[in-house]
Order: sequence, then C-alpha cells, then structure tokens
Amino acid sequence: MTDRTVVCWDGSTGSEAALDWALRRASEGGSTIELFDVVDDALYLGDTAALDRATEQEEDRLDSRAEELNASHPGVVSAAELLVGNPLDVLSGQTRSDTLVVVGTRHRVGPRVRYGWSLGSRLATAAAGPVAVVPVEEAEAAEARTGVVVGVDGSEVGRLALEFAAREAEDLGQPLTIVHCWVAPLSEQPLVVPDDDFVTSQQSERQELLDDHVRTAHGLHPGVAVRSVLLRQNPISGLRVESEHASMLVVGSRRLTGWKRTWLGSVSHGLVLDLAAPTVVVGQDTQVYTTPPEATLGA
Repeated sequence: MTDRTVVCWDGSTGSEAALDWALRRASEGGSTIELFDVVDDALYLGDTAALDRATEQEEDRLDSRAEELNASHPGVVSAAELLVGNPLDVLSGQTRSDTLVVVGTRHRVGPRVRYGWSLGSRLATAAAGPVAVVPVEEAEAAEARTGVVVGVDGSEVGRLALEFAAREAEDLGQPLTIVHCWVAPLSEQPLVVPDDDFVTSQQSERQELLDDHVRTAHGLHPGVAVRSVLLRQNPISGLRVESEHASMLVVGSRRLTGWKRTWLGSVSHGLVLDLAAPTVVVGQDTQVYTTPPEATLGA
C-alpha cells in the first residue's frame, strides 16, 4: 500500500463516494488518509471579501466533517486541510510517487466526452503518482464488491500496475485477477481474414506473457490468490466486464510531456470516462516495492 493517501473532498456526492472508498481501504489495510478541500479562487476574482467569506465557511464545513470522521473512524484521518487556488494545480502539488490521490466523480448525464476533462481525468495525467477515480455510484455498490483487477500489456508501466495491484490485494486480503486483452492485427478490417496459424501463434504468445505476469505476482506476494484471464477483445470493454464487481481496477498509463501531457493512454482514458469500478491509474513514476530478483518478468 502507498505510504500516503490523499482524499479530495468538497462535500459533493462524488467526493463522499471517494471518501467512503478511501476509508474502507484504510481500515482494511491498516493505514490512514489525509483530507484536502480546495476553494477555487478563480470563482472570486476581484472580490477578496467574498473569497474570505467562502474560505471561512468551507473551513468550518471541513472541520465539522473531520470531527465526524474522527468519531466514526478513530485514528484513520491523520490530517484535514483547506487550500485556496486552482483545484488541479493545488491537488497536483500534493501528488508524489508514493502517494495515492483519491477523487470522486459526479453523477454522469449526457455524452461521455464531457468527462474527458473532468478533474479526475486531468489529475491522472498530471499526477506524480497513482490516482484513484471513484464513481459516485460506488457508495451503493461497495458492500458487494471484492477483489483487485489489473490490466497488463507487457509494458514497463503495465509491470508497475501489476506490482501496485498485487501489493493492494495482499494488504486488503483480497484476490487478484490479472487480465490481458488482445486483438489480432487488422482484425477490425472487414476485408481481412486473419490466418488461423497466425492467430494461434498470437494466442500462445499472449498466454505466455500472461503466465509470466502470474509468476511475477506469485513471486512478489505468494499469499495472494491469483487468477488470470486472457481475452481476445478490446481492452476497454474486456476490463470493464472483468472489474464490474471488483473493489478496485488498476491500469497503467504512460503519461506524456509537453503539450501532450493532458493525455492519458487510450485504454486508461476510456476506462476513466466510463467507470465500472473505482479505478487506479498508475504512471511510470509510481513508487512500488522492489521486485525480488527471482520474481522478475520472464523469470
């Protein structure tokens, strides 16, 4: 489990869903959380008095919520702090390679594309560490959820996602499901029929890759129950189906630099747009525990 967990809270239903998820994770894993609330100063440009009033009111509300949490979950909330500024900039400043930042989503209506620039999606691209995006519907489904699901693709960031997920599964005492999805090259072209021998060889190679990841997970955390799933379908739809009853879905994302730094990978972005479960996006800077030599991929 990460050394530090930060929950973004503003009193909304989405932030309460994120808080509930983080509290369950902390209670099951024996860790603590920090609560951060942000007053967006852009809403009060030119009106310092209004900003001061809003800050004072929000501080009182945060203090009240923190007191409630200390009574219901003694010792779990280690800090509660109100910050002023651009929410994305302020929360990005709280991210570190060893810190999990948890954000919630509001109830979704209208086209999914509207959520491509949501706080959770933008934060996942800018964070220095893992980001968990929790759907508001999570509060209703939490009791029925169990297990950690991770999507792997053979990349380095996929390996980091696997190590993160395996550690979470061990700390939470839950089973781990490793999923690898693949689609034969050009299979979506209507006039192309993949050669049977080629498809069979691809299937075997993908199974070997998945088996390597299973061995890695067993080597890292031998006490965790691990199952593997190989799917010949689009990764977004495959991972959504496999994670719909999971307590957590973990995916890797190669965060970019420069003007492309607002992008997530196509798979992680698609999953964040249409959440089936609380989803943790792991970047290449995420700090994970050292892999024992005998548990390296392909060993």
